[in-house]
Amino acid sequence: MNFNMKRKPWAIVILAALHFLAPFGNLVLNAYRGGRDLSSQWYFWTHGVPKPLFLTYILIPPIAGILIYICKRWSYWGYLLCLALIFISNVYAYWTNMTPATLLFLVGVIVADLLVVAYFVVPSVKKVYFDPRLRWWEAAPRYVFDEPVLVNKGLEGFIQNISHGGLFMTFPEPLMEMQTLELTWYYDHESYVISGTVVYKTPKGIGVKFTHTQESSDAARKLMNILNKKGLIVKERLPGPEDSFGTWLVKLIRTREGLFPKV
Repeated sequence: MNFNMKRKPWAIVILAALHFLAPFGNLVLNAYRGGRDLSSQWYFWTHGVPKPLFLTYILIPPIAGILIYICKRWSYWGYLLCLALIFISNVYAYWTNMTPATLLFLVGVIVADLLVVAYFVVPSVKKVYFDPRLRWWEAAPRYVFDEPVLVNKGLEGFIQNISHGGLFMTFPEPLMEMQTLELTWYYDHESYVISGTVVYKTPKGIGVKFTHTQESSDAARKLMNILNKKGLIVKERLPGPEDSFGTWLVKLIRTREGLFPKV
């Protein structure tokens, strides 16, 4: 997982934005091809183009952009469906006006669609859409929490940081991955008892994922609000200058890295 980056990959953001702006680009390009100004081209679209084709020009690209940006398994398939509809609409437009200009436009659209499809079938990109564990930017905010914790009502460990979904702690005895724990701690005159599972171990400590009931989820959310108001968020997990668009672009140009997410 790419812990060095804290925001959604810029390549996905840019592709989403380009699709969202595509109707205006189509309007400008078709106005240029038809020798019309923008208002005349809009009038032609709204009065001279079949309504299904007009709606495809206007609605489908922004929907595709939204689906790209959502970055979920279902939005991946929804995006491919939008691409298919865009392709069909352009084939229909060529079929009704077979000229060298419309053929060239159709070929350009096909090439662009193939390039975008090729991007989304790259394994690292597809994994981000299909596996929510790899979407690092969706991780819950994590807070500094230097507090003792009782494990299984026995030995005492020490929490280093915590989020709504889990915590990282040190513990004097060895624990096994996937071991179930009952964690008890006190903070701000409140008692917290939450079950969890050991999900990873490092030389520095143990990562535990909470197994929430509705009651424990509400209690953890209340605790996160308290810690947030105290400004205890782990700042290393927040986007910094190294995550900016400018830094990403310079890195892409200089090293050709950053086009595909590292997972």
